[in-house]
Amino acid sequence: MGRGFNGVAETPEMFYMRKLSPIQSGCCKPPTECGYAYENETTWNQGGGLVGTDLDCTRWNNDQEQLCYQCDSCKAGVLASLKKSWRKVSVINIVMLILLVIFYVIGYAAYRNNKKMDNDEPYGEARMTKAQPSRIQL
Repeated sequence: MGRGFNGVAETPEMFYMRKLSPIQSGCCKPPTECGYAYENETTWNQGGGLVGTDLDCTRWNNDQEQLCYQCDSCKAGVLASLKKSWRKVSVINIVMLILLVIFYVIGYAAYRNNKKMDNDEPYGEARMTKAQPSRIQL
């Protein structure tokens, strides 16, 4: 049973106007060049015979367990979805790397500050002093 609007079945024009994901387009409908006629979302009639020479045209099956899962277009749709999701993961990884570097810099600064306190070094004073201070004070 396909989608409908106010109890009316979806027309082929409505179906073709819909934005399908790459997986839906590649796995759940036959390639457009094959010449199949739309009946509902997952049932297509062969009509006047196969038009296209694509191997996916012969692989299409209306069986809900098969559809076009072995088609090259389905495999391409899965790869396109994976590429998009991995792009999101890579952005998250870059943000995490930047945060890790910031925390490392803050931690290193805190470590150096703590080390300075443990050595009883004076805070805010110069570490180097002159061996023979000058007699003239300004």
